[in-house]
Amino acid sequence: MHSLIIIVGVFCFNLYAQDTLSIPRMVDTSCMNCHADPSLFHAPMIAGQKKDFLEFELFNFKYYIRDHEIMSQIMEQFSDQEVKEMALYISNLSLCEAQAPVYENNGADAKKGEQIFSKTCFECHKKDTSGIGPVLHGQKTWYLENAIKSFQTTWYDPRPSRLNMRAYTDMLSKQDIKDVAAFLNEQKLCE
Repeated sequence: MHSLIIIVGVFCFNLYAQDTLSIPRMVDTSCMNCHADPSLFHAPMIAGQKKDFLEFELFNFKYYIRDHEIMSQIMEQFSDQEVKEMALYISNLSLCEAQAPVYENNGADAKKGEQIFSKTCFECHKKDTSGIGPVLHGQKTWYLENAIKSFQTTWYDPRPSRLNMRAYTDMLSKQDIKDVAAFLNEQKLCE
């Protein structure tokens, strides 16, 4: 029941914010309530990510290409131009703000995770926005584990980047996923 109240509250606030606040103010007071809160494990930290990546994901939610009940309902309320403005604004936030706390790794081996990441992931996922893919360093462990698992289990269209990722994620065991997530979570974005 508590989560339903939060969902309805965020949705209603989003509609209110859309009518009364500028995009930057709306992002700061609405989007970042979830996406900058380290205690909300399901919401990735997004400050400072690449504009193109943010646009891609936000449009996927807006047009139900990537199915996520909450994000799709929120994003469908915005025009294409507003989505682009959101992505631009979020990309200009400091990547340092996207640092999640280091979580207890529950049996994960971060050293093994570093080896796996170094062999298969580092080419696209840099510690800054110079890579092809999003920055994964300093991200929430739970979110990373579920994101990797979603690439393994999504054999249909709603995960558009599945085709790019399947050669790398399908070979990972559950333990490998935990190890990689632990390694990435421990990485500091800004010293």
